[in-house]
Amino acid sequence: MPRTIPTPLPDFRQPGAMLRLLQLPALLLCAAGVLALAGDQPLWRWLQAALALVPGSLLTLALLALASPWLPRRRFGAAWAALMAGAGFALCQWRLQGDWRQAWPAALLAMAAMPLWLRYLALRQRALSPALAEARLTALQARIRPHFLFNSLNAAIALIRSRPQQAETVLENLAELFRAQMAAPDRESTLAREVELARMYLAIEAERLGPRLTVSWRIDAPPDAALPPLLLQPLAENAVCHGAERVPGAVEIVIAARVAAGQLELTLDNPLPEEPAPSAGSGIALSNLRERLDLLYDAEASLSSERRDGRHLTRIRLPCRPARG
Repeated sequence: MPRTIPTPLPDFRQPGAMLRLLQLPALLLCAAGVLALAGDQPLWRWLQAALALVPGSLLTLALLALASPWLPRRRFGAAWAALMAGAGFALCQWRLQGDWRQAWPAALLAMAAMPLWLRYLALRQRALSPALAEARLTALQARIRPHFLFNSLNAAIALIRSRPQQAETVLENLAELFRAQMAAPDRESTLAREVELARMYLAIEAERLGPRLTVSWRIDAPPDAALPPLLLQPLAENAVCHGAERVPGAVEIVIAARVAAGQLELTLDNPLPEEPAPSAGSGIALSNLRERLDLLYDAEASLSSERRDGRHLTRIRLPCRPARG
């Protein structure tokens, strides 16, 4: 027998779930405008019918958010969610129409739509599962770049005779970085660990680029803040390979972390060459990171980048939460 697709209850307090619940009235508002232009009914009637769903959606969202810690423990959590949707729409329609008899159709429609909405979320989660594994594999392949390995080994070889202690440090850092890259992909990391790995990588590059590379650290965030593994190191590698090593003279990379409005904000600011690099490798690295954040945090996290005054600024925002255990 074919396996049935489960219908798990999402955390209705998450921004992604909230936005998807509000998609229905937004789509109906757009459809109202199209129908009004194509039909004989006045525009305001179509808009009035569509707008009538907005209060019910907002009240349903509030009820589900309040009950979100309780619903997953119920045996029939989906049925309870449908009842809450029906109650929310019925109450709003009664307040708008002043007649309970006109409120029941909207309540029944909401109760019928809730299982379909939950099934959509389950299908979306299943569709993203293969993409998660593929994104992790792609990210690993992009991070373990052959030129980084060769450059690091060449830096160690050049130091073996003149400065054997530094050569040993380079190889130890290189081994630690590869050990971190080969760890379990679902392992949770911390800000302190990510900073440590980025420092190891930049220490290797400092041996290769010499004193012209300067790294400024501005960390003003809890060291135990939870992060996906290997979040900072690919950004640092991107800053060196597509920025610092292509710029003549002294260069500075600025890495900062702070907490703003309950979110952890990570920024990396690096110089850019006057002429763009012939390859688009930096775009691949940022695309991989953006996909990982989308898969892990949905609408709660974001990655943006911009160029200004000859420098490239990458900014990541994600929920600031302490790491488990």
